[in-house]
Amino acid sequence: MKTLGIYQFIRNATKFDFPLEESILSAIPVADQIVICECYSDDDTFDRVMSLKEKFPRKITVIQHEWMKHHTDLAHIGNFCIPHLSTDWHFQLQADEVIHEKDYDTILHLINNCHNDYTAIRVQYNHFLGNYETTWPFCYTKAIRIARKGSGWWLSGDACQLDGGDKRKILDCGVTLFHYGKVKNPEAGFAKETDFQSYYKDLGFPDPKLEEMKKSIGEMVDYVYLFESAIEEGKIRKFTDTHPKVMENHIKEFKDKGYEQFVSKVKEGLKTL
Repeated sequence: MKTLGIYQFIRNATKFDFPLEESILSAIPVADQIVICECYSDDDTFDRVMSLKEKFPRKITVIQHEWMKHHTDLAHIGNFCIPHLSTDWHFQLQADEVIHEKDYDTILHLINNCHNDYTAIRVQYNHFLGNYETTWPFCYTKAIRIARKGSGWWLSGDACQLDGGDKRKILDCGVTLFHYGKVKNPEAGFAKETDFQSYYKDLGFPDPKLEEMKKSIGEMVDYVYLFESAIEEGKIRKFTDTHPKVMENHIKEFKDKGYEQFVSKVKEGLKTL
């Protein structure tokens, strides 16, 4: 049987409202080894990571690395994790991404039966915007995230996907990751966007709409308003499938606290569907 290693890096999971535990728990059933790189957070993220390690001591390894100074440093942090894996395959799962249980069998089948001609696997995405009921294409709908160890595939740029390997040897599969990076409570969302966009200044960030929202409602973010152009272009879709089971409590808390009702209230009458 082939082995699968999963790795991710994280900083300020609490401050920026990342579904850290849900992400890792979704990986446990398919991973033989998990490497979590904690990047010297300003909150209790390290304690949360260590708590996960205590629950799964045989699977989880915790390492640390300095945070980025530029968005391209994200790839460097991710690549720092890969040599800590001793598995046949490595799989980059970001801290705001969750694996659906319906894909477990497919993932295990792929790594055990993938023909030697293939050295990397490209997955699909459900990107959620503002709440758990709407999806959008974001800046990518597919990404190379799984690769054979030693086959030349490494993260590049801002770590959205692997690169550097033989592009003739990529297998497209039906595995779909659930990306929740644009579903956060309003305060944490604003803090996260302000922080992250500061590393992308050479690409034209921060988005002026952040300042507009700050002036109108304080330090809060409405992702539906922030990506209004996607709505105007008809790219927002109603999500009618099921979320991963590990997300049930997280989604319930989001709704119970009224965050779902906050979405699009910044601009009255904004249509999301």
